[in-house]
Amino acid sequence: LRGAAAGALVAATGACANTTNPETGRDQFIIIDDAQLEQASLQAWAQQLQQEPTWNNRAAQTRLERVGQRVVDAAGRGGQPWEFRLFDSPEKNAFVLPARKVGFYRGLYEICDADDYMATVLGHEVGHVTGRHAAERYSRAVATNAALQVAGTQINSQLAMAALGLGAQVGVMLPFGREQESEADILGLNYMHRAGYDPRLAIPFWQRMSQGGGSRPPEFLSTHPDPDNRIERIRNYINQQ
Repeated sequence: LRGAAAGALVAATGACANTTNPETGRDQFIIIDDAQLEQASLQAWAQQLQQEPTWNNRAAQTRLERVGQRVVDAAGRGGQPWEFRLFDSPEKNAFVLPARKVGFYRGLYEICDADDYMATVLGHEVGHVTGRHAAERYSRAVATNAALQVAGTQINSQLAMAALGLGAQVGVMLPFGREQESEADILGLNYMHRAGYDPRLAIPFWQRMSQGGGSRPPEFLSTHPDPDNRIERIRNYINQQ
């Protein structure tokens, strides 16, 4: 699921850093601090609120917040402020920003007739936050941009803006995006399980998403895993657990 369109990002400062993420145990290259990224994501959120109408459905909003709060509590992030917003669009999509802002589209809500389906999505989005995927994506974008500029190639601001999910560039950024999506899937399964939802229902949810997705680009031109590959990885992980 994609991120929101972002405003201009704050330039990274400071030395390069390799850190180990306690949620995944994976080493990450990160050169932006959390305060910078939060400022940028708040700007992106304000832009999103201006561009997308809110779906004013009190019952739906209450349900989204209830499921969302259970998932963030299970992820150990319940002590932080989160905002869940329903957008009035038929698009079957959702996104998260590092400032703990979650957008959920009406089209996606309407196919989440089970709370477990909604928890699948929200667990995935929370996994992007705990996985520090935006910070990692930004850092890689900046490093790639610098390397290409040294080589004499001009790169526009879209490369850096990809940290918050705007667009995609064919090449080194895309496989990295798929890795993050797969990692968020696994984190999300763990969170929804801890929250009391059934992770096995992630399989029919993603099957429903793939059936309703219409035409899609091949996996090498998408930041998201191929639906069949994604479902197989999820099924294997559940069986292993």
